[in-house]
Amino acid sequence: MRIIKLLLLFISISTNGISQIDQLNQNQVINIEQLSQNELDELNSLLQLSPEQKEQVFDIIHGVLIKNKQVQSMKLIEADKKDILARNNNAKIDMIKNVLIGKQMPLYTQYLANQVTIEGLKD
Repeated sequence: MRIIKLLLLFISISTNGISQIDQLNQNQVINIEQLSQNELDELNSLLQLSPEQKEQVFDIIHGVLIKNKQVQSMKLIEADKKDILARNNNAKIDMIKNVLIGKQMPLYTQYLANQVTIEGLKD
């Protein structure tokens, strides 16, 4: 009888743990989606993106956020992680620039310059 109770307790604890892990993964996906949408909204308000550009920029932002999340979970030296994240960010910037046209490019360049200034103030 004790064995059965212990077995049932073990099963219920395992099930609870698995459901919490699933919930955490689901929250991370929602978080990445929301972060992607927030960044897209900010760029759209600045650059007045076309529907095609919105789709392309969202895909770029979303893809880089997913890659960055994977890098952050890797067992690497922090300096290596920082380098990879910086390269990913530079690649994102280059890909977004390839999507922009006309007056959007100088606006985006100014936006990036302001971001660097803000980041410098945070440090």
